[in-house]
Amino acid sequence: MPKNLYIRSLGVMTFLWGLVFVVGMVLIQIISLAMPGVIPPGSAYLAIVIPVLFAFLIVALQFMISPWLMDFIIGWVYDATKYQVDELPPHIRTFLHQQMELHNFSLKWVAIIHDNNPNAFTYGHTKKRARMAITEGILNYLTEEEQLAVVAHEAGHIVHRDFIWMTVAAAIPLVLYSFYQGLWTYARITSRGSSSEGAEKVGAAAGAAAIGAFIAYWISQYIVLFLSRVREYYADSFSAEATGQPGALSRALVKIAYGMVKEDSINAEKLSDENASPAVRRQASRKSAFTTGMRSLGVFDVASAKNLALSSYGRGMSLDNESVAKAAQWDLSNPWGRFLELSSTHPLPAKRILALNAMQEDRGIQPEFPEMGKIKLPESLWDEFLIDLVLSYLAPLLFIILPILFAIFAPAAGLNINIGIGSGLLLAALIWKLRRREKYPKLRLSDPVVTVTHCLTDHTKNSYYEASPLRGKGAVFEGTVVGRGVPGYFLSEDLVIQDETGIITLDYSPILGFMSWFFALFRAPSLRGMKVRAYGWYHRVPSPILQVWKIETEEGKTFHNRWSGANWVFMWIMIIIGIAFLATGITSLNA
Repeated sequence: MPKNLYIRSLGVMTFLWGLVFVVGMVLIQIISLAMPGVIPPGSAYLAIVIPVLFAFLIVALQFMISPWLMDFIIGWVYDATKYQVDELPPHIRTFLHQQMELHNFSLKWVAIIHDNNPNAFTYGHTKKRARMAITEGILNYLTEEEQLAVVAHEAGHIVHRDFIWMTVAAAIPLVLYSFYQGLWTYARITSRGSSSEGAEKVGAAAGAAAIGAFIAYWISQYIVLFLSRVREYYADSFSAEATGQPGALSRALVKIAYGMVKEDSINAEKLSDENASPAVRRQASRKSAFTTGMRSLGVFDVASAKNLALSSYGRGMSLDNESVAKAAQWDLSNPWGRFLELSSTHPLPAKRILALNAMQEDRGIQPEFPEMGKIKLPESLWDEFLIDLVLSYLAPLLFIILPILFAIFAPAAGLNINIGIGSGLLLAALIWKLRRREKYPKLRLSDPVVTVTHCLTDHTKNSYYEASPLRGKGAVFEGTVVGRGVPGYFLSEDLVIQDETGIITLDYSPILGFMSWFFALFRAPSLRGMKVRAYGWYHRVPSPILQVWKIETEEGKTFHNRWSGANWVFMWIMIIIGIAFLATGITSLNA
């Protein structure tokens, strides 16, 4: 294991277990306060210690059986054939033998999964009993050099013992959550078990400690994800060192994303084809489930890499450097990209390619994607990002926070409480209006039709690169409906359309939630294979989606989504309520 990887991983693990130590010491202090006659005997151990010990037992059991469980899943749930290393294609066989001898690890077997969706992953107990799985898509979509780059990346996970490190790290949030549950239960037991002052103090201390444990639990989850991303970078570095060709892995990443999107599109078409045989549809459903289930195990999370795939989708996997760089610029320039990365097990693909470019430059080699990260955008997006954060997470709470605050401070200003509540509601409604304007900007039927690639690569001022989970950009797409947003799920109301340059998901969200089932069951199937024009708002989450306002078919049928209108109605209801409170307060003052 590289020295700096060991130091960084050890530092992260020390911090994580430090959280457990701090919460555990608080726990010991609280238990020591449980004096006989004040707290029910044994309640501390029943409420806290036993759940924590159970959590450790679950983690240990998971580590022991998970490789065997994966063996079963690969062998029986997915169509796979297990090979010894000597039975693999010559270039992979020779490479793996070299690496196993050099880095002292061994493979129990290598599974070739009969699925054209390109992916690869490793798992196991130790370096000496590791397993590797490769799909046929890796062999079909990639050149031999690119195949070795992917195999080397997975070998890097084995050499660095990543599955052991991540199992230990992932145990910590579970332990901290057990602390939280136990402490919270203990706080309720103490408060109900006795009316004495001592019990109340212990209960209050346990409640405060429970809140601290819950905060530590959330912090630890993000730290574990950070550790996972760090180890992905080092697996990339291992691949570059082992093959001597960092550019091969860069090309492989883009091609894998392309292959995943293409295969998902094919599976979606099969699942939506009413004329397809049950066997064909079952196979397509299984393959879609494989893509979803292996998101965190694979070479990367395709959900965050669709932009790279779509940049080359319409050109038949032509890896045009400029188009790939433009498509990746959102990841690098929009702060939302980095913010969403915090919740991902894998780094943003664009950042990984940048790191691989740097490795090539260190070797005096021209980077594979030299334009990556060098495109200049018209303006910084930090101001939009900060506004989006406030409008996304704070605005919905302001309808509760502002009326309460204004009601508290209204008497100090000589005003009636109702005036304070009404003023708070009106201010919150104004902020909600700003939120709605950013999420649903004005949309016109006369707007020109755009393509998926255009939205990904247009970096002019006030263009689609500003899109975010909140901030929408009006867009009109024309294409053919090729499937549902969740392939194989018959209650998925979302659709996927394909134009000449790529595919995009149409997010259909009716006002009433149960109406989505109606659309999924009775309307979505009738749209399969039809050419449609979709009007809506383009968002990045981080993959591109279109939140639907209206869908028009060639036959003249129209499907509306009134969700944006529901936001408008909600705002006016709050305004009316606010005015009512103001009127009541003013009337009281006049009286």
